[in-house]
This record gives sequence, structure tokens and C-alpha cells, in this order.
Amino acid sequence: MRLGLQVYEPSSENVVLLDELTEYVEDGRPVPDERPTTATDDVPDLTLLPEALGELLDVSGWRGARVLEVGPKYGVHSLWIDHELEPTELVFSDFPDRHLHEKWVGELRSPHRFVYGDLREARELLELEPFDLVFFLGVLYHSIHHLPLLAMLNRVTRPGGAMLFETTVDSRPDAVLRLRWQPESGKAKAVPSIQAVRLELAWTGWRKVRRFTSYRPGSSEALFLCEKTDELGDGADLADVVAPHRPAV
Repeated sequence: MRLGLQVYEPSSENVVLLDELTEYVEDGRPVPDERPTTATDDVPDLTLLPEALGELLDVSGWRGARVLEVGPKYGVHSLWIDHELEPTELVFSDFPDRHLHEKWVGELRSPHRFVYGDLREARELLELEPFDLVFFLGVLYHSIHHLPLLAMLNRVTRPGGAMLFETTVDSRPDAVLRLRWQPESGKAKAVPSIQAVRLELAWTGWRKVRRFTSYRPGSSEALFLCEKTDELGDGADLADVVAPHRPAV
């Protein structure tokens, strides 16, 4: 019995168009995080050392911004954002892991709130004033719903706003997603290649991308600073720059 799967070489035209329609910069500045693994004794999963944030972001330029952090969990980045950026409002999007959040939320000085639940359906975020800066670190590959997640973050960010984005990536050079399924937990993950990340970002309105190439060299992690370039249409998860695979008749 055939599963109906097909493997094919992607058209070189796609790569040319991606380069023409997007701005992609490989930034080799030193990133003070060369750990072989994200796990430490006190924090099970720390995607990026907080002290590295100040080397990547214009702290004075972002001070007083409206900030959204997705998946704060242990609050390590949250406290850095609060103390260094002094946001006018700091909003967290996460599943209701209140037992983790309660350990650090009392240390926050900035106005803040939590929006609990699946980010794709977090309508409350759309009712808030748009954000200037989004932190989306170590979240994407835990889901197979990449486009709806990135599209939602586009919708809640102001035009010209920025997203600091980190994810595990696949090492293959073409645009692929490596699917991982854990039968014991029933969880599915999708690990993108760098080319796939570039496509997903472009499709969802983030067409200016800077990749920090010295971040954890030799690891399977990649770090990007993205700028929102396109507003998404009503009910659409893709920017107008993307042509539908099957145009409407």
C-alpha cells in the first residue's frame, strides 16, 4: 500500500524569488552564548542567556516599548526584559503553567498581564494595543502549526515592529520540515531548516530577517531578529506576496 508521499527537487526559481522579495542578512557579531546545550542545573531549558540580549538589541531604543513574550516559563528572559527595557506593558502568552510563573512574577516592576491558552486562538491579544517588540524563543519547533503561530504574532505587532526569534533547525540546505512524533506523549514537533524558516517568515509578513550566525556554533539552534513588513489580510495566514497554490476559479 502506498502512502501517497512524493519527494521532488524544489524549483530554483523559488530560491531566486526569496532573495528578490526578502532582505536576509547573516550577522557575524559575537553572541555571548556558546553553550553546547540549553539545559543547566537550575533551569531545565534556557534558549538564550539573558546577558546576550543586550548585545543583540538596542536597549536604549527599545526602552519603554510594548513587549510580548511567548512562553516565559521560568521567567529568566522576562526579568531581563522588565529590568532592562522597562516596558510600558509586558504581556505574556503561555499555557497555564501558573506554578512556574508564580515563582518569579512578584519580581516584575513593569505593568504586566498573562494571556493563557493556545497562541493561535489568543483573541485577547488582538484586542490589545499592538506590540513594538516580540520575544519568541524556543517555541516554534514544539508545534507543527508554524504558519498560524507566526501569523498571529504578525497581527499583534505594529508595522515595523521587531521579533527576536530562536528555534531548533534542521541542518539540510533546502527548505524542509523534519517531523518528529513522540508516541509516549502523543506530541508532534516540526523542525525547520534555515531555508524553511526564511520561507515561513516571508509568507507571514516578516520579510526583513537578520540571522546571528555566531550563536551557539555547532549546535542545531538558530537565532533571528525579524521586522514586520506586511499586514495580513482578514482571515489570511499568508501575506499578499505569496501566490496561492491553486488560484480560485
